[in-house]
Amino acid sequence: MTLKQRVSRVSSVLNPKQAYYIADPSDVFYLSGYDGTFGKIIVFSNRAVFITDPRYEGYVKNSPISKDFEICITKDFKQDLKKYINGTSGVFLSRNIPLADYIMVKEIIPAVTFDNMLRRMRMIKDADEIKLIKKAVSINEAAVMDTASRLKEGVTEKDLSAEFEYYVRKAGAEGVSFSTIIAFNENAAVPHHGTSDTKLKPGSMVLMDSGVRYKGYCSDLTRVMAFGIIKNRFKDLQNHYNIVQNAKKTGVEYYKAGNIIKEADKKAREYLAEQGLEQYFTHSLGHSLGIDIHEPPGVSHKEELKFEPGMVLTCEPGLYFTGKYGIRIEDDYLITDNTPQKLGKLSDSLIIV
Repeated sequence: MTLKQRVSRVSSVLNPKQAYYIADPSDVFYLSGYDGTFGKIIVFSNRAVFITDPRYEGYVKNSPISKDFEICITKDFKQDLKKYINGTSGVFLSRNIPLADYIMVKEIIPAVTFDNMLRRMRMIKDADEIKLIKKAVSINEAAVMDTASRLKEGVTEKDLSAEFEYYVRKAGAEGVSFSTIIAFNENAAVPHHGTSDTKLKPGSMVLMDSGVRYKGYCSDLTRVMAFGIIKNRFKDLQNHYNIVQNAKKTGVEYYKAGNIIKEADKKAREYLAEQGLEQYFTHSLGHSLGIDIHEPPGVSHKEELKFEPGMVLTCEPGLYFTGKYGIRIEDDYLITDNTPQKLGKLSDSLIIV
């Protein structure tokens, strides 16, 4: 689906007296490909307006945006917004709208309606979006293995995080899709550990949760590495790793079109409960991703939506043992008409260094 076709889908639901105001940066990017710091879109039944400020005038007017939108270079945004939406009978707003934009629109046109159309559209990825996510995953996987090759005594979590980001930029990505988590030993027992100056010692485990942003689209991948771990500690780690790996397999088996999403989370938890370990799994099984690293729907016990072809979601079960270590394995999956498609090629086995 082209950007113009996305805009047309939005305009098709409007009557001549209605407008749809889009201000969330990710929604703006979805409809226009614009990723600057100031950009707004107003869609009407017969046209669409792109509003930006003089800083981006040259860029916008020399981009495909100028072919799909009427361009407004604003010096008084509130006045220009008022000019466009005054006289409408009502304005639709995406639920992602920033608060300041909501207040501004409400002051001009009290008749506002929150709408899920853009959220719904973004849940189902088209072929071009899937291709970009696959490329992000490919870079992500190569960067993870490069990071694994850099494990050595004395290297810090921050050192490895910096090397990862350098690699992905050299590989053609814009950068990371979230702050890279590198966690040694007991630090990995904190699911969202803040990467620190902790130094790597022999006999350590390393959890790496990383993401790449490529041409506006995200990947999300987690792997665990064993660095010089031997004897009983390795057996303990490998046993728990195998259990998490099986929980992931159990959850993914339910990632099928037509299944209720919360059932996948339930299946993974039931398996961990059978192992006597469910209490150590402290977050949801996964989430959707795309332009944003976290998009609806989430793969949680609350999600009543069904899996649909075109959704891209993570599966990331984990076990966290306070003061010892944590294990999480994560891959990105495309929902198809048949079995889910893993978007990468990297094995989800324990990486032994």
